[in-house]
Amino acid sequence: MKRIYCLLGFIVCAFYACLEDKGNDVYRELNDVTIERMKDTTVEQFTHLQITPEIAVSDGDFNPENYTYLWHMYITYGSGNPTKSDTLSFEKDLDVEVTSIPEEYTLVFEMTDKKTGIQYVPDRLTQVTVVNSYSKGMMALSNVNGEANVTFVNVVGSVVEDAYQKVNGEVAGKKPTGVRYITSMIAGAEKMVVIMTDDERGGVVVKPLDMSYVMDFKDMFYFQPEIVKPQSFGTHSVTLYEYVNNNGLLYRRENRANGYPKYGVAVKGDYEKIAPFDFFFSMVNYRAYFYDQGKERFISMKCPLQWDEIITLPDDLTGEFNPNSVGMQMVWGGLFGNEYSMSSGRAVMVDDSGEHYMLSFEVGKDKDGNPQFSPKKKRQLSHPGGKEAHTFTTSQKANFLYYGYAGKIACVSFDTGNLLMEYEVGGGNVDYIECDQVGNTNQMWVGVSDGSGAKNSGSIVVLEMSTDGSLKEVARYKNVCGKVVDFEYKK
Repeated sequence: MKRIYCLLGFIVCAFYACLEDKGNDVYRELNDVTIERMKDTTVEQFTHLQITPEIAVSDGDFNPENYTYLWHMYITYGSGNPTKSDTLSFEKDLDVEVTSIPEEYTLVFEMTDKKTGIQYVPDRLTQVTVVNSYSKGMMALSNVNGEANVTFVNVVGSVVEDAYQKVNGEVAGKKPTGVRYITSMIAGAEKMVVIMTDDERGGVVVKPLDMSYVMDFKDMFYFQPEIVKPQSFGTHSVTLYEYVNNNGLLYRRENRANGYPKYGVAVKGDYEKIAPFDFFFSMVNYRAYFYDQGKERFISMKCPLQWDEIITLPDDLTGEFNPNSVGMQMVWGGLFGNEYSMSSGRAVMVDDSGEHYMLSFEVGKDKDGNPQFSPKKKRQLSHPGGKEAHTFTTSQKANFLYYGYAGKIACVSFDTGNLLMEYEVGGGNVDYIECDQVGNTNQMWVGVSDGSGAKNSGSIVVLEMSTDGSLKEVARYKNVCGKVVDFEYKK
C-alpha cells in the first residue's frame, strides 16, 4: 500500500510539474511580444490612414510571417457598439482609405501567433477622429460685399471657401453679425449652426455636418417678433432649456423634443435691453447672468431656465465697481474658465465720454441657490489703440485682455491694467480676434484684411498664446475670406 501511495504521489507531483511548466511556457509566450502604443490621430474622410505598428519580441527575432493581423474600429460614443465594428485590413501595416462617416472611433489592432493561437494587442487603444470638410474645426464668418460668407478650416488644416454658398447655391443673408454652433449633451433637439444676419431673415439655420440649409432663423419662433435679430445664445450641456437674445430680449425654448423646437414669447422681467454677450454657466453653477444695457447693470436668471424670472443682484455687493449701477455700455464680455467651471467674468465697458474700462468679476451661487456676484477689478484702458479698438478677447488660462487695432494686437492685465506687449500681425488691419475656447485653448484666431470687404481681401491667422501674454504665429490662411466678423469652433 505504501508503494501504491508513493506511486500515486509521484504521478500527482509529475502532473502538477507539467502544469507548472506549461504555465511558464504560456506566461513566457504571452509576454514575449510587445506592441508599442499608437498615437491618437485625426484623418480626413476619403484620405488614407497609414500606421506602422512598432513590434518587439523578447529574443529580438521578429518574423512578421509568423502572425496574422486584424485592424478594425468602432464608434466610441453614441450609437457605437464594440460588437459592431468595421474591418479595415488584415495586413501588419495599415494603409487604407477611410470611408467611415465623420465621428470619433476606437481603433483596434490584433496580432495572433499562427502556432500558439495567442493574441496580442497594444496596452492602450487608439482613438481616431474622422472629419470631413465641415465636421470639426473653425468657422469664420466674414462680410463679402455686404453678404454673409463662411470659410471653414477643419482640424487637419483643409480650407473650404464660400462653404454655405457651395452647398446651398445662395448666400446666407446680408449684413452678417455672428455664427454659433448650438448643441447640448442631453437635448433631443437637433444640433444646429446659426449664421446670424441683420436682415429680414435674421440669418439661417444649417446642419452642422454638411452646412445644408434647414430654415430661416425668423421661422424659429412660435410668434415671430417684429424684429428678428439674434445676437447671442445660451445653451447648457445638462439642461433641457436654451435661450436666444433677440434684439435685446430673451426668448426661451425647451430642447428636449426632437427636431428643431421653437422659441416662445419673450421672457418677462425687470430689464430693458440685454447686451449681445453670453454669460451662461456650466454644470457646476446653473445660473445665467446678463448685462442690461438699458439700466446699465448686471442681472441674473434662474437656471436651468425653468422659470421666466429675472433676478436683480443684492445691493450689498462690495468691490471696485457696483454691478447694480455700472453706468456704462458693454462693448464686449463673457464668462471664461474650463467647461465645468465657467465662473470668471470679464468685460470691456465704455462711458459717455468714450473712455474704455476693463471689469473682472467672479460668479456663482450660494448653498441656497442664490446668485453670488463678486466684483473684482475696474481698470481704465488708456493704452495706445484702446479707444480705437473694436475687437476684444481673452484666454481661459490667464487673466489678460487682448484687443486689436490697426494691424496690431495688444495684451493688458485685468489685474494691474498694465500693457504687457504689442504684436504686429501683418497682412492688413485686424478686423476680429477670438481665443479658441473649445478646440485648442492656447490659440487665438485673427481675421485681417485690407478693409474693403471684397472677396478674398481677408486672411485668417492662427496665433499661439503664452502664459506671459506673448503671441506666436502658427498658421496663416491667405486670401480665403472677406472682412471677418466672427469665429466659432465646431466640435
